[in-house]
Amino acid sequence: MKKLIKNPFERLQKGAVFILFICAFCLFTDVLHAQTTEKITWDYPIKPSSEQWRQLKSVEQMYQACQIPDNVLKRIDTETLVDICLNFPAPPLFPLYNYPQQAFMTYFSNFNGIRELFERKDAGHYLLKKYAMMSFADFNPLWPLHQQGEFVSHYKFIEAILAQPQIISTLDEKDRKALLKETLKKIDEKLAKEELFGGFSLEINLWAIVTIVHSENKALLQGLDRKNLQTAMKTGMFVNIDADRIYQQAKNYTYENE
Repeated sequence: MKKLIKNPFERLQKGAVFILFICAFCLFTDVLHAQTTEKITWDYPIKPSSEQWRQLKSVEQMYQACQIPDNVLKRIDTETLVDICLNFPAPPLFPLYNYPQQAFMTYFSNFNGIRELFERKDAGHYLLKKYAMMSFADFNPLWPLHQQGEFVSHYKFIEAILAQPQIISTLDEKDRKALLKETLKKIDEKLAKEELFGGFSLEINLWAIVTIVHSENKALLQGLDRKNLQTAMKTGMFVNIDADRIYQQAKNYTYENE
């Protein structure tokens, strides 16, 4: 009679090997998953309040000290990268430049973090999310003047980024309309605090509105001087343009299409 099993322990041994193989495979995939989903964090090695910062001799040295290491940059998720970019230790001081786009391009040209952000397809979504969370209720009139100035500058900074066509192009229709609505809301809030937010700050909001409307519904911009409008979109500076008309038409468009 033919033996069915040569070794009475053969099945048990094969089963044990198979179980060990499965366990090893599961362990490997768990480690791999942990590596691929690990949240990478990074912060600027020196800050304006530090002695190292005060020892910097030029703007070029400041930018050099703030670069994100290449082996970290690509691994940072977009939402975290937005926070890093917006917390840049020395954002551009817009009043020192001829027009807003010039200020933004100085930052863009010199910081690898913002250039990487512009490569992300979901950059606009997370910038909008951050912008919507910003609140004028956080402002404290008892702050010293430099802190009040930082509060205002923080708005100009994110609004100049959101006004860039490359960022708006990453938004879907729903998010573009949400950004338009949020920008109009911020204008109304600024108008209620005119002593804090001057015309230059409102101009950056208008810049974002025109860029969004230009991609959404160009008909709303008909009747405006085309040359002046193109200049405004390229520079963020509005000269001889009916700002009130743009604001009102954008508002009508936003709330009529809800």
